[in-house]
Amino acid sequence: MLWHKAMSWAGVALCLLPLACDNKKKGEMVPGVGNPLTQSKAFRDTVSEVAWIEGLRRMRVRGCGIVAGLGTRGSSECPRKVRQRLLQEMYKMERFAKMGRDALPVTPEQIIDDRDTAVVMVEGEIPAAVSAGTRFDLTVRALPGTQTVSLEGGRLYGCDLRIHRDIPGGSIEGQALAVAAGPVFINPWATSETAATRSNPRTGTVLGGGTAKKARRIRLVLEHPSYRRAIMVANCINTRFPGRDKVADGQTPAHIKLRIPPEYADNPRHFLDLVRHLYLPTPPGFLDRRALELAEEILDPAAPHADIALAFEGIGRTTLPLLQKLYSDTRDHVSYYAGLTGLRLEDPLAVEPVAAHALNPRSPYRVPAIKALTRAKRMYRSATTLRALLDDSDPRIRVLAYEGLLECDDPTIVSMLVGSDNFHLDLVPSTSGNLIYAKRTGQRRIALFGETVACAPPLFFCDEEGMITITAEEDDQKLTLLRKTKYSNRVSPPIPASLNAAELIPMLGDEPVVEGNELVHGLNVPYSLVVKALADLCRSGAINADFTLERTSVSEFFGPIRESGRGESDL
Repeated sequence: MLWHKAMSWAGVALCLLPLACDNKKKGEMVPGVGNPLTQSKAFRDTVSEVAWIEGLRRMRVRGCGIVAGLGTRGSSECPRKVRQRLLQEMYKMERFAKMGRDALPVTPEQIIDDRDTAVVMVEGEIPAAVSAGTRFDLTVRALPGTQTVSLEGGRLYGCDLRIHRDIPGGSIEGQALAVAAGPVFINPWATSETAATRSNPRTGTVLGGGTAKKARRIRLVLEHPSYRRAIMVANCINTRFPGRDKVADGQTPAHIKLRIPPEYADNPRHFLDLVRHLYLPTPPGFLDRRALELAEEILDPAAPHADIALAFEGIGRTTLPLLQKLYSDTRDHVSYYAGLTGLRLEDPLAVEPVAAHALNPRSPYRVPAIKALTRAKRMYRSATTLRALLDDSDPRIRVLAYEGLLECDDPTIVSMLVGSDNFHLDLVPSTSGNLIYAKRTGQRRIALFGETVACAPPLFFCDEEGMITITAEEDDQKLTLLRKTKYSNRVSPPIPASLNAAELIPMLGDEPVVEGNELVHGLNVPYSLVVKALADLCRSGAINADFTLERTSVSEFFGPIRESGRGESDL
């Protein structure tokens, strides 16, 4: 539709209408602090003994925006107050304010009233300790009481995300802390008859669609305020993390402002955990004696091993001779945590004990070992282990290894962008059977594991709304594709496509390429529908691969998450 093309061409941002946000303070505990830890040498004389970290919970931001590109599945309904606010913000935009040749050919009223759009609630949570530019997932929901049928194939146009606080008799609007935009991802099985997988097509996710506008505030709060102690703690932290800019700044007797160093930008929580385990100024020889005590304590099966590892790391590379003696210990918890600490301290010898756990199906530390190898980007042998795990018999381990190599920009993974920003397709070498993996958080990515992932005729696929049809007869050497438009419901002429999945997927997801009057490449099928087609074809046996969708339960891999921190402000 004209207005939709105009919006795509303009690329303008629609400001959201802030909605209510639950700002109730949550009581939290400092990570690892409890009776067992307070008896440990990893706690005594550390920063954790005198201070706790404020700013460890996520910050919820909300607003309203417009999802466009829905064909006739959107709605013109919009609550009066929401409509007035959206119109007010839209008319402030340059494209709508201009007159003449550069003006948009449609008005904001026409955009909201068109069934190709839907006004949606946008919600996300800005992670703790992030820097400006950090991306996070968003949830979009069609407003209650509207006739929007589905957000499938839509795009959220740019809007601000704000904190918003309810007060008696009204509300207070907070500042804009993030911006939101991007394609909407709908659960591929939104209309499934199985209750366990059923979801609402009026609700979608914008993967990585939120972008933080500023860094989150993180600071230490002293248990007993004192300028002298604040300066002492800040100096201790700055000595451990030297640089041109101070990491810690004792602003008041009670608060020490923390800045995440650039080298920890992709893992700020580890930096904060390390700060908590730093030993405060002590008599000469204290750190050497404490390292010996930690080496003895780590042998105890009931000891807080993760905290001991952080305490070792806080002391620094002088602990490596002690740790290296523990690498070959026959007790799993000793060899793993000693190797983990050595790896973080960039000891090349530490790769071997951590890799041994990653390669051992019986190790209780297998998954965290793979994560640790992913973080050790400077260690060449870490990548070698991850490559070997691409052939593991457990598909979850193969996926973790792939994600690790992807994070390390390993040349083993061949990646290509499908469409201008539809999704990425990754080709992953593996000899352990064909596998197709699709993400549903963070990024839109499809990975093909194996030599040649291909379709095997005969086959048939058609989604519930008939937007895409894929067929092939018994002896066909090509697939036949049919694409229905979401505006006029017209069906395209038959389009040939390769049986090879590495060629079929870009054909489905790329933007159209027309030569003469004939479409030769690209059907612009949205990511979620491509994922559904691949999953259905795999499960029917029409593609010679297993299919797995990203698991979103962290506890499935790592166990329950411990709450951390204490009550804090939203800023």
